[in-house]
Amino acid sequence: MTTTIRVAVALLGGALLAGCGAAPSAAPTTGTSSAAAPTQAGPDTNTPEGRAEADSIKSENLMADCMKAAGFQYVPHPQHYTQSAGNVAGKDPATVPYDVLKTYRQKYGYGSNYASDVYPNDPNVVPPYTPAANPNNAIRDALDPARKQAYDLAYDGGAREQFESGSKKPDIRTGGCVAKVNQQIGNTGGPKTTTDPAAEAAAAQAQQQFQTDPTVLSAAQAYGSCLQQHGYTVPSTKPGVIERTLEQLVQQEHTDHPVADKKQGLSKEIQTSLDDLECGKAYEAAAKPFVEKLLQVGVG
Repeated sequence: MTTTIRVAVALLGGALLAGCGAAPSAAPTTGTSSAAAPTQAGPDTNTPEGRAEADSIKSENLMADCMKAAGFQYVPHPQHYTQSAGNVAGKDPATVPYDVLKTYRQKYGYGSNYASDVYPNDPNVVPPYTPAANPNNAIRDALDPARKQAYDLAYDGGAREQFESGSKKPDIRTGGCVAKVNQQIGNTGGPKTTTDPAAEAAAAQAQQQFQTDPTVLSAAQAYGSCLQQHGYTVPSTKPGVIERTLEQLVQQEHTDHPVADKKQGLSKEIQTSLDDLECGKAYEAAAKPFVEKLLQVGVG
């Protein structure tokens, strides 16, 4: 289920050092201490954004400690997920009023992709990822080849090096500190889980109710039919999936086949996002109480 902000909590191995596509805003942490300081009062863990930020702070601190033990400097670089009041990029459409979302999409589309290209300094869009913002890139780049290779082995077992070399191997495995930290925080690359049986049961029940509700299922079918009538391919009408279909399509096209005219690309993205909004209007209304319930139990 992908709810509200849909932030892929880029715990280690996701954002890595190279790049992470449409990433959340990331403010670099200065200094060499392994203590990654959160905002003044710390993230609000009652919100999806706050939980994501807290996870990122924890993982980055652990990463700095692990790399230090391996003999390398690593500056904690947690991701920050706070957004301006007018930025609804990435939020589940069911949680945003229709009029607000329509006004937003009329200018920004989905709020990332081409909007980031056309409005790079606009606080209402997801900022483009800039590798230079991560201080660890400069640390790694300053090493001689032998030390750089040793750094990569310590960092992720050399997975980055294999990826950058264009390896097609399907079994590239992440190791090093990335694997150790992921194991420490219980992140295996799949959905984050809780060890609280009661919370797990509540989350599973809420998700099942959402994905089996007759009204939601009927609305999802109508949603998919409408998109198909507009010429879009709809692989699945499953609740929790269909609302991301076109956004993911635009994101994939922007990544794989970006157009030279960014304004033209944004214009197309805007039209796609508005088609998506209109086709999904009844579905989002039906999904809203279930999405809110899922957020309450910590799914999303």
